[in-house]
Amino acid sequence: MPGRFQPFHNGHYSALRSLLEEYDEAVLAVGSAQEGFTCQNPFTAGERLEMIDALLRRDGLRNRVWLIPVPDIRMPLAWTTHVLAMAPRVEAVASGNPHVLYIYKWAGLKTIELKLQEPYRYNGSRIRSIMLEGGEWRSLVPDIIAEYIDSVNGVERVRKVCSSGVY
Repeated sequence: MPGRFQPFHNGHYSALRSLLEEYDEAVLAVGSAQEGFTCQNPFTAGERLEMIDALLRRDGLRNRVWLIPVPDIRMPLAWTTHVLAMAPRVEAVASGNPHVLYIYKWAGLKTIELKLQEPYRYNGSRIRSIMLEGGEWRSLVPDIIAEYIDSVNGVERVRKVCSSGVY
């Protein structure tokens, strides 16, 4: 399940839990791993891995989920094999992104279209915009993720990097 997880929100968690109902294990490919401290990618790969790890440990799922940081290479077809090379072997690639599914299907892999829970509401760009505007974002992420974001002054970071013009 590739994604940037900026931040990991309730929609991501719902999709992951549904995958784990069907499969013994799942791989979360944390994309744009080379990015951090930008408006589009305010959290570093390490921070995203830590926040997801804390959630999975709390809920007793850590032994069923592989967390793999994957840097971007900006070549969609090469990216598919790049992600697969960074991860343990998988039966299928799951995503709610039609473009990602199309590329993996074109490459001959089994794909699983994730049913996204309220995709407008649970959307990383929207959550970061709410943070930027000083609105209520905490209900959109698991509580332990909100606590982690607080611990790294994440809202302040989003405001600073988005106001500085670094996208």
